[in-house]
Amino acid sequence: MKPYKIPVIVGLLFSVVFYSCDDLLDPKAETNLTEEFANVSYNNTLARSIGLYSYLPDGLSYLDGAMMAAASDEAEYTLETASIHGFNVGSWNANNNPDGSAWERNFEGIFAANLFLKESDEVDLDYLKYDPTKQQDYQNRLNNIHRWKYEARFLRAYYYFELVKRYGGVPIIKEVYDINSDWSNVKRNTYNECVEYIISDLDDVIANLPDRPSERNRVGANAARALKSRVLLYNASALNNPDNDKERWQKASDAAKELLDKGYSLCDNYREMFFDVTNNEYIFAKEFSETYSHMLGFNLACTGDGGRGWATPSQNLVDAYETLDGEIPVLNSESGDINPKSIYNPEKPYENRDPRFYDCIYYNGSTSLNGRIVETFKDGADMIQQDMTMTGYYCRKFVNENEPVSQSHHYTTPFPFFRLAEIYLNYAEAEFQLGHEDVAREYVNKVRARKSVNMPSITDSGEALLKRIYHERQIELAFEGHRFFDLRRWKIADNTPIVGLNIIKDGEGKFSYERYVLSLDSRKNEWKDAFFVLPIHYSEIQKSNESLEQNNGY
Repeated sequence: MKPYKIPVIVGLLFSVVFYSCDDLLDPKAETNLTEEFANVSYNNTLARSIGLYSYLPDGLSYLDGAMMAAASDEAEYTLETASIHGFNVGSWNANNNPDGSAWERNFEGIFAANLFLKESDEVDLDYLKYDPTKQQDYQNRLNNIHRWKYEARFLRAYYYFELVKRYGGVPIIKEVYDINSDWSNVKRNTYNECVEYIISDLDDVIANLPDRPSERNRVGANAARALKSRVLLYNASALNNPDNDKERWQKASDAAKELLDKGYSLCDNYREMFFDVTNNEYIFAKEFSETYSHMLGFNLACTGDGGRGWATPSQNLVDAYETLDGEIPVLNSESGDINPKSIYNPEKPYENRDPRFYDCIYYNGSTSLNGRIVETFKDGADMIQQDMTMTGYYCRKFVNENEPVSQSHHYTTPFPFFRLAEIYLNYAEAEFQLGHEDVAREYVNKVRARKSVNMPSITDSGEALLKRIYHERQIELAFEGHRFFDLRRWKIADNTPIVGLNIIKDGEGKFSYERYVLSLDSRKNEWKDAFFVLPIHYSEIQKSNESLEQNNGY
């Protein structure tokens, strides 16, 4: 059996004493637990409960150090050898899936959760139970184990959703499996069966955990409500709801609504929010520390500041940021067609834009660390390094300019799994589909009215309103791992050419701008609707003796 992993997780330090297998299997040892051994058993259970969190995705460097943004039209990854480029060349298949590790990683998390749920019932607390002086300790430990079990069920539900949003229905495994266990004759459950199983776990978590636990980096009932909202939104969307069953949209609406009165609020400052894990908008986030850090600040920073600049925003995303009058400035990124209703000036393309543009994008002429002016024109300071941007931009979101740009620095910027703005947009989308356009506009406008954003309210109706809802998700949730999956659940082909910008500075200091397509023709020409879901790797099909059915089109 593959060994169980217990990683070190930020904020919780512990020591675990390991006994030999012979000791654990000795009947005498089983029946005559010392207090020391019982404490070890309890602490091992704590360690395992913490270890279950290690399978959560790292949204800051998901694939080969790349953010998931680089798998869609949000960004281009400058490291040419990275597997994530496979999504943008239209060549992925059952033997070459850039995100193929998701199957194994999430099933490992599920198997670990199943094992924990089985073994957490076997912790011996008799030395406390039968000691009249230790009844409070006994009750505290019982309560903790009870809580850890529901945390495990949340995490199992999370890992199942990570699978079904990629593959559709997957096998529901309730037994204690290992990733190397016999998979022969294992069959896939339907997508609907998986959703029902996930929701069942989440409903039990909601009923048994506190809304907001005192430990920030552990899940509570509100995290389960947020995941439920996302699961049911996907369940109601076109990919999984071809008949547009309104009952599914009602469930999605109800799930989002449950979080609207739980004490969360939008942060005043959009940019600063992402550096403060204690902010009142975050429902659940991945937290880091000096001992459990990442390299995002180095990987994203402009090359002129000494960074790698790996995840570079596309011109497509830049074009999507509205002008201050609330109009989308460019109607087609490839051709550069300008929206005549907007105040956009192609000679000064970065003026008068949605404040979130300035919060998220380093562009030519913007300010980076220590007041340095970013130079993404030809031969500029940010265009002469090996890792220079291919798009003309660098990502500013998540880059804390109060920290140094260094490969050895321990960056601790948290990553949000769920925050209130997403819930508002989930609710708006569901309410639109139920015919409640006034409510949909209200909640989109709440997001746009954030104090540091303050964009004009939308007034659209019908399909124009739906497009506005989609557009608001693209802007508000940029670089947070949503775009790739949103396009697929909406059944919108993710095949628009990825566009960059060549900038030339003349002798008088004036700039000219030329768009160019940097993605291969195959991104557009080889798209097929099979790409709305991912293929199960052929090796997994073989392990099952062909009992696992491959997704259509692969």
